[in-house]
Amino acid sequence: MYQGKNFSERARIFVNLLLPVLVYQVISYSSGMIGTFMAGHYSPTDLAGVSMGVNIWNPIMYTLNAIVLALVPIVSQLIGKNKEEDIPTIVRQFLYIAVIISIILVVGLNTLATPIVDRLGMDSSIAEITKKYLFFESFGVLSIFLYVVLRSFIDSLGLTRLSMIMMVVSVPINVFLAYSFIFGKFGMPELGGAGNAIAVSVTYTVLFFIALFIVLTNPKINKYKIFKKEKIRFEKWGEIFKLGIPIAIATALETVVFSTLSLMVSRFDTTVIASHQAALNFSGFLYTLPVSVANTATIIIAFHVGAKDYKMATEYTKLTVIMGMILSSIAGLIVLLFDTKIPYLYSSDSGVITLTAELILFAIGFAICDSFASALAGVLRGYKKVVPICVVMFIGYYLVGIPTAYYFVFKQGIGIEGLWIGWIIGLAVYALGVLFYYLYMRRGIKKKIKLAK
Repeated sequence: MYQGKNFSERARIFVNLLLPVLVYQVISYSSGMIGTFMAGHYSPTDLAGVSMGVNIWNPIMYTLNAIVLALVPIVSQLIGKNKEEDIPTIVRQFLYIAVIISIILVVGLNTLATPIVDRLGMDSSIAEITKKYLFFESFGVLSIFLYVVLRSFIDSLGLTRLSMIMMVVSVPINVFLAYSFIFGKFGMPELGGAGNAIAVSVTYTVLFFIALFIVLTNPKINKYKIFKKEKIRFEKWGEIFKLGIPIAIATALETVVFSTLSLMVSRFDTTVIASHQAALNFSGFLYTLPVSVANTATIIIAFHVGAKDYKMATEYTKLTVIMGMILSSIAGLIVLLFDTKIPYLYSSDSGVITLTAELILFAIGFAICDSFASALAGVLRGYKKVVPICVVMFIGYYLVGIPTAYYFVFKQGIGIEGLWIGWIIGLAVYALGVLFYYLYMRRGIKKKIKLAK
């Protein structure tokens, strides 16, 4: 599994695993973008309200989801160690954790959302849309978490094409529901931008049932009998949280910084907020490229580390960096070719279109820095070296990125452009930090390779 005698064979294996992951990520994010497009065309106020909701929702959801995503390297390493008999118990414990987290999140979200939004001091009309968005998102929390567990389990077995198929099936459902609830079509209530949250919740519920069907019927997956009754094994939770919590912290650091930077502009006018969200949304789309490489790397590297084949893990690390560079170049080219056309997807307002076109150019720097940072972070997760990621991310984002952005925006008066400059500088520091740590770790890897000879 994941063997390769030469570079071309390894590249073929990597790409075969990568393409479904990439298609999944692109379609998943694009599906979300469509809802944002519709909210923007409903009104700039709705786009701004949804953007604020996203900036509150994403850090919470992605952070907690990251605990569940620890399933991928754990299961992949178990396969590499030839300890597949331990997989069912591990997956069951993840399902228990997903249910508990969901209950806590739903209660917390419905209790704290209103006071949090009220403290941000944004325009009342924007705040009202934000509150509705968060309320509707809570409907799908349990489905989201259970789906992520099942999808991560499927991916860890190398069956990434199945995840891709699930996402392809979900797109028309999400688009139809978003259009219906935002604009009040087909007998649905007209909810504006907040209606997109209902669409997302229902779509993930459908995705959960599709994933459940696949797990129960596919012979390569069903053989593990993950739904066989088993009590909670708290002794297994230690291993899960040992990896899951650092991954969650890293995810929190990453999502919170983006939301923090966005909330810095919450007191700006509607045009600036809407333009920033549009540019940020498109940059997030570009992020699907390096993150797909990272997720693929985690699966393959974790397998070889589990098998103690560090030479092969090193070869795939080189390949990961190359693929990251290729996709970042593609991302930069997309921006250069379509920077004046992309804003029309988000709004018909001339002010939003003009400012968005300016901000989108910063996405090139975003893509270049992320190609290194995300790719190598995926490699480190395969080695279960997550804590160093947290450290360098904290330095880059919080000690450099946010202070720099604040200085440019509020001290130098550069405006929204200064925020993006600070963000990219912080991301560059993070990328260098991840690179330096891997180079440091390589010395130990080389020793293990020599001992294996």
